[in-house]
Amino acid sequence: MTAIPFPLASVRSSIPGRLRLELPQFAWPAAFGLLGELVERGIAISATGNRTTGSVLLHYDPEELSGFSFAEQVLATLEPLRQAPNAAEVVPESRLASGVGWEIVSDIPGRLRARHPNLSLHAAAGDRVRIGLLQLDGVIAHQVTAATSGVLVRYDPERLSRAVLLSKLDKLVTLDGEPSEEGLLPPPFEPDFAAINLAASSGAFGLSVMALAAPIFSGAAVLVTAAASSHIFWSAGKSLVVDREIKVDILDAAVISLALAHGYVAPSAFMIWVVDVGDVLLDYSAKSSTRRLSQFFGSQARMTRRLIDGEEIDTLVSELKINDVIVVETGEQIPVDGEVIDGDALVDQHALTGEFAPVERSVGESIFAMTAVMGGRLVVRVGKTGADTQASQIVEIIEHSVEHKVRMVTLSERFADQMVLPTLALGGIGRVVQGQGAMLAVLNADFGTGTRIAGPLAMLNALSTAARHGIVVKNGAVLESIHLLDAIVFDKTGTLTQEVPRVGRIIASNPAFSEEQILTYVACAEQRLSHPIARAVMARAEELGLELPAIEDSDYHLGFGVEVTIGGDRVKVGSRRFVEREEIEIDGSVGKQLEEIYRRGSSATFAVLNGSLIGVIELEADVRPEAERIIKDLRSRGLKKIYMISGDQEIPTRELANRLGIDEFFAEVLPEEKAQYVKKLQDQGLKVGMVGDGINDSVALSQADYSVSLRGGADIAADTADVMFMDGNLANFDVLLDISEELRNNVERSVLLTVVPNTVCIIGALSGIVGFGASLLLNNVFNMVAAGNGMMPIYSEGKAERRLSSV
Repeated sequence: MTAIPFPLASVRSSIPGRLRLELPQFAWPAAFGLLGELVERGIAISATGNRTTGSVLLHYDPEELSGFSFAEQVLATLEPLRQAPNAAEVVPESRLASGVGWEIVSDIPGRLRARHPNLSLHAAAGDRVRIGLLQLDGVIAHQVTAATSGVLVRYDPERLSRAVLLSKLDKLVTLDGEPSEEGLLPPPFEPDFAAINLAASSGAFGLSVMALAAPIFSGAAVLVTAAASSHIFWSAGKSLVVDREIKVDILDAAVISLALAHGYVAPSAFMIWVVDVGDVLLDYSAKSSTRRLSQFFGSQARMTRRLIDGEEIDTLVSELKINDVIVVETGEQIPVDGEVIDGDALVDQHALTGEFAPVERSVGESIFAMTAVMGGRLVVRVGKTGADTQASQIVEIIEHSVEHKVRMVTLSERFADQMVLPTLALGGIGRVVQGQGAMLAVLNADFGTGTRIAGPLAMLNALSTAARHGIVVKNGAVLESIHLLDAIVFDKTGTLTQEVPRVGRIIASNPAFSEEQILTYVACAEQRLSHPIARAVMARAEELGLELPAIEDSDYHLGFGVEVTIGGDRVKVGSRRFVEREEIEIDGSVGKQLEEIYRRGSSATFAVLNGSLIGVIELEADVRPEAERIIKDLRSRGLKKIYMISGDQEIPTRELANRLGIDEFFAEVLPEEKAQYVKKLQDQGLKVGMVGDGINDSVALSQADYSVSLRGGADIAADTADVMFMDGNLANFDVLLDISEELRNNVERSVLLTVVPNTVCIIGALSGIVGFGASLLLNNVFNMVAAGNGMMPIYSEGKAERRLSSV
């Protein structure tokens, strides 16, 4: 029987009436769901599978179908796997609707509404769905409602297929990477004190307003307001006794006490409510960062296969010990740090390093957790597990840093704290000069309340404006001051260059073959694969309009290369190691050109026809089109210190730096050393920004004063960064800096709107002109004016369009 080239699958056995396929782990759920449709259509009698081993066993009636006809039906069913950018992103509605607890409520082209219990039971699940859909190209709008366990998605069917959307939802909603009953259990109850305080102060404010019209509620309003302010008094006491610092909580507590004592209940309740709104915003920021980090842990493999006396035994990753031996095959994630003791494989380390090209790993070489086997089979001796792995240690470092950074005080809070002592002193003077009323008037005319309203409102306004331009800001304190940075460090691979390389030179080792012929052979062999090198080759072939001949037979050795039969000729395409293993000779002239390719930091793929090398294709880094312009724009802003950092060799790093106009660069830097370079710049007194997209950038991102990641980079880099550009366009850096400048200007206006009237109140109170009532009126009116200023538009749409269109 002529071999059928199954997408991402290999035939384990085929006898009349039965076909067994083996699939990579990442493609198994999608493929098994698709193959189940054969049973529903009556083509297959049954379909059974084992996700752990990646196998699917299909039974059919050999009297009705020949083995070849059945195989063709299977191939047609699996066709979406070949067409999808990622095989794991194809899943039928049947699996989504029943297999993991989903319920499809409505489904029309461009609009999908579905429900899943995890959305109401786990806040992290809702966060994952929101963030994941935000990053998914083709999604126009989405809404996640925890109360109904529902999600509504509006999308562009021309850019995003329904199958890819359903699969994305399927992966995002599971918390442990594996749908199970355990995953649906609610987490332990953790009280949200910030939300509780806000609810209490909201109730107190409402009741105090009612008491103005119905004095019968006055007593209850006083008690409820006093109770709602208990956390402020606790914080004031902690500031004095434990921290030994003068903070705005002390002034708040003094004003509330005196106002309640003199019957001013509604103003007290309003002031408490303002304080609680700010606390909720800060608390939400901290929890969001923590949840995103926990999602990274949830994406790690939970099961693996331990090798015991030659037999593979399914084992929980958490039960592995040092020196255990495990087996990792095509499509599976590597769950530990360890050493390869048998086998060869092509390993995708993009999540850990950010580098686009997969690496070859064989006996004696190290491998790391959170990387994945793209092809081949590895037998690995366990070196480190769990929290001891390199990936987990990086996350631990980041967790501590994130918690510290999101709790940084904002500009408005700092101003409020700085004005506590002057206000208390002036209140004391008022008591001596004009009496109790003047003291209350002065203390009420504090400089902090207005800015504590206007500051968060301006921040939310700026965050919303940034989001409309595809900029997600996760640390508001950074947005206030990022325009003041002194130096910026760009990672090279995936940041200044594209993730997918481009085809460079095509070297013909046999003059009988043209460059286009060599590219045609390579593209024909690679067309069913989806790794970055294959995508680069296919992009170049499409650009030249090459017609690819039909493949008669194929033999996919995904670890190192691909073999196909085209027009009776046997074509092999793969890495240098693959060619050398096949004992194919590389002549001297090609060898010299290869040395130049490798010296420049590029990679190469080899084309072999009927046992002879016919050519080599160079794959080089593709510089982002906006990179040169953004460097110029940053310099025009007065930013003189611009650096590039890379683990790549010095020559290609220098060439790119010269091309982009970057004066200083660091080459051949190990992942753990990147943060050290950032620290050295900070030790010079510089405020340093870092732009990166790989896990190897994450510690440096965490170390930097300001950190930016691009959409499509490693999850952990995006989680660590203060800012993420959703469209992956570096030109947004200019937009971000403009928004930051305008936010700062807005907050300074709010401070001015607070300082001027309250200064008038204080002078008037000390002069005996302004009493407590007038102070309340002026203070609250201008607080609202400051709040209105905080809600004014920040950054014009036209300005953003001019920025981006100039790139």
